[in-house]
Amino acid sequence: MDTNFQTNNRPVLKAIVILIAVFLALAVVEKAITLAKTISPSKPDNTISMTAEGKVTGKPDLATVSLGVLTQADTAKGASDENNKSINKIAEAVKKLGIANEDIVTSNLNVYPNYTYTNGKNEINGYQANQNLTIKIHGVDKSTDTLNKVLDAAVSSGSNQIQGVGLSFDDPDNLKQEARKQAIDKAKQKAKELADQAGLRLGRIVSISESSGYDTPIPYMMDSKAGMGGGGSAPAVETGSQDITASITVVFEVK
Repeated sequence: MDTNFQTNNRPVLKAIVILIAVFLALAVVEKAITLAKTISPSKPDNTISMTAEGKVTGKPDLATVSLGVLTQADTAKGASDENNKSINKIAEAVKKLGIANEDIVTSNLNVYPNYTYTNGKNEINGYQANQNLTIKIHGVDKSTDTLNKVLDAAVSSGSNQIQGVGLSFDDPDNLKQEARKQAIDKAKQKAKELADQAGLRLGRIVSISESSGYDTPIPYMMDSKAGMGGGGSAPAVETGSQDITASITVVFEVK
């Protein structure tokens, strides 16, 4: 009798277990949805988007000098040794002007043969070496004397390739932040005016994004003949001013 009772009620027990499992699953899903809404509030249905630009003008305080030395000799070792000698001489000359070791970087030493075409074939008639030197000069917003002395010292010490001078900011963050603030204030004002004209009330800010890129240093190109052959003098450099801009897009709720 008991065995028949258990056999007859197995479908009922199975159905109860399934209902309990479904109930628990629905409870978990409901809790997850509630949590998601708490963490990520839904975006308002009515919004307006406004883009504005902020601009701050400042005087660059960092100059980056890019120069090089080209040497020639009968052998690859001779060209390389002569090149290193010239680079070291330039580095020592600018150090005497107060430039720190970490602001002087050498790079890209290349040695390659020179060819002449003789009797139907190319023949090596010597070697040349090329090496670059990058020098940073701080505080050029206050005075460009050190910068101009560095250029003269480099040319006098054997630099025959001056690519140019990049003018930028040692720490542009404060200027960038000021430009962002200007852009956001402008976006708020423009959005309020637009909402007023449409008979709407401006609500909270939903999102903010920045579309502008990082400002790159402005290059100051040198005369291609400056310092060719060494022993000459480089032209003086004036820093002028530079604009830091920020383009901000702000999305507002409207009611």
